[in-house]
Amino acid sequence: MDAHQNRPPAPPGDFSRFWRIPEGDCELLAARYRKQSFGRHSHDRYAVGVISGGVEKLFYRGSHHLATQGCVVTISPGEIHDGVQACDQGWVYRMLYLDPQWLNRAILGQRFPADHIHLFREVLSEDPTFAHWFLQQHLLIEHADSSLERESILLELLAQLFQRNGVHQPATDRQEREAVKRIRQRLDDDFEQSIRLEELAAQVNLEPLYMIRVFKNSLGISPHSYQIQRRIARVQHLLRSGASITEASFHCGFFDQSHMTRAFKKVVGITPGSFRNCHA
Repeated sequence: MDAHQNRPPAPPGDFSRFWRIPEGDCELLAARYRKQSFGRHSHDRYAVGVISGGVEKLFYRGSHHLATQGCVVTISPGEIHDGVQACDQGWVYRMLYLDPQWLNRAILGQRFPADHIHLFREVLSEDPTFAHWFLQQHLLIEHADSSLERESILLELLAQLFQRNGVHQPATDRQEREAVKRIRQRLDDDFEQSIRLEELAAQVNLEPLYMIRVFKNSLGISPHSYQIQRRIARVQHLLRSGASITEASFHCGFFDQSHMTRAFKKVVGITPGSFRNCHA
């Protein structure tokens, strides 16, 4: 017998399918990643989903977590995290990316200001029963024929998800928290500009090295990395609006299109072209 016949089959390769639905302008992802790794970044939307196979390792709020099969993933907008494989098989998951203002209106009943962000207690929860149901509903949304059906499934799914997850406010030093808030605001406002480190530090009356430490201790990434992920968030917005990849790269402060493409795939997991095509 040929020895090659005794070898186990090679594990399946990476795949990803990213699409959107008009209900809440919700974005959906179904993917398996073995080679893909996500650097530390944040989203401008809620990122919620379920691990259906393998193991993903995440950095979140200063520590590492293992997301195994059946784990429910809940990440709020602006929360720094990453994602890498933690086993040879990589990980398989289905995700929803939700606009915060739409969610405030549709799920939280406008009980909070329009810019309110719900902070989940934990990034992961082991809830196999809910995880199985989530995956079923995600598939139903994918294959639903009517807007009414999709929206009904989506709203019920999210209502159940938010009922199971409360609010957590981590304690931080008040002065440092204010410094981080002001730096983030500057980087949000001027994300496309080249800002010197000394300028940021002077804005909050801190030494540059200490300012970096305070910022990184709070968010898990440096101010520069934060600016890059804000640029990527803006690129996503422009691509959703029909801008070309070249236009989005130019208007978001990237040196060239190839630089933007590498950063985009690192954060989003797919190329700008694939992302734009799903919104065409």
